[in-house]
Amino acid sequence: MEQNKGLVDLLVSQGAIYGVETNPPLSFGDIEKEYSAARRDSVVFDVSNRSKIEMTGPDVPAFLNNICTNQVADLPLGGGCEAFLTTAKAKAVAHIRVYHIQLADGRHAYWVDGAPGQNRKIEEHLDHYLISEQVAFADRTADYAQFLLVGPKSKSLISKLIQEEVPELELHDFLNRSVNDAGSCQIRFEPDFNIPAYEIVCLKSRAVKVWEALTSSGAIPGGTEALEILRVEAGFPLAGKEIEETTFIPELNRAAKAICSTKGCYLGQEPIVMARDRGQVNRLLFGLFLEKNMVKQGSLVFRDGNEVGRVTSSLYSPLLKKNIALAYLRRGNHDLGTSFQVECDGTKQSAVSCSLPFSF
Repeated sequence: MEQNKGLVDLLVSQGAIYGVETNPPLSFGDIEKEYSAARRDSVVFDVSNRSKIEMTGPDVPAFLNNICTNQVADLPLGGGCEAFLTTAKAKAVAHIRVYHIQLADGRHAYWVDGAPGQNRKIEEHLDHYLISEQVAFADRTADYAQFLLVGPKSKSLISKLIQEEVPELELHDFLNRSVNDAGSCQIRFEPDFNIPAYEIVCLKSRAVKVWEALTSSGAIPGGTEALEILRVEAGFPLAGKEIEETTFIPELNRAAKAICSTKGCYLGQEPIVMARDRGQVNRLLFGLFLEKNMVKQGSLVFRDGNEVGRVTSSLYSPLLKKNIALAYLRRGNHDLGTSFQVECDGTKQSAVSCSLPFSF
């Protein structure tokens, strides 16, 4: 995605350190400070590279409801939900959030928000199943900036900027307000990482003013390395790590949040219902407390000498003061507190399984 030069220049002036030029900054020079701000104060991350697909037309609610795992047809204006797009066999296509929005011209529309780099994949999936429905969709990824404000003081900070108390929002609900003099923004309640958090979505042309408003009001600028720590501690799955094309959706253990068990037929429903009724799947995503070192993605997990799983993410948790990992564990190894061995670069270390999110 082409970078917003004005925003990049501003972030660099604040100490941003970039890796890949087209991605958000890795850090602002002090990952510990950025992480600490998320836990105790407020930190703002640039997540503008998330995929954004706008869907319009009278048949959008029914069409989208038929190809995603959650109930979206009845979403009220200003409401949202988490869902998955899947194949007919319930293999992952994309982990998404869906929002019922109103466009500037008054038309109702639906906004599909997905992981970075998945905009084309989402569009192709939608187009593949579009037959005669009156539905149009457009990629808005490059047209909008998107910021994630995380921390216990995030609500009060936004209240200050919009000059009114932010109401109690349900998960994924949003409101439209002007942020200082930057113009109208969509403000979403998105505590994905079990910390109070809000996403601010605005036109690309307003990005600099919105970021300046957030940081001048006390939000610490943060990069993707601190955000990754929060993600893994929360056990939140990521495309390319926990979520791959071979991932069977129930393995992610997010049914309560992303799968509606009472809606009508949808793509991938049959295998999902079968897995639910059996009460088990071949593998599940768990957390691991590692005895010594963090390990590489793909490291194998053993029990009694037998391979029983694979690590997807691993890092040091400042809050837990331990190295932790996310890992898929095969059926028969799902009891919490089970001891394992994790092998990385020819060396094995002990590990113990736990539920997600990690307990602090």
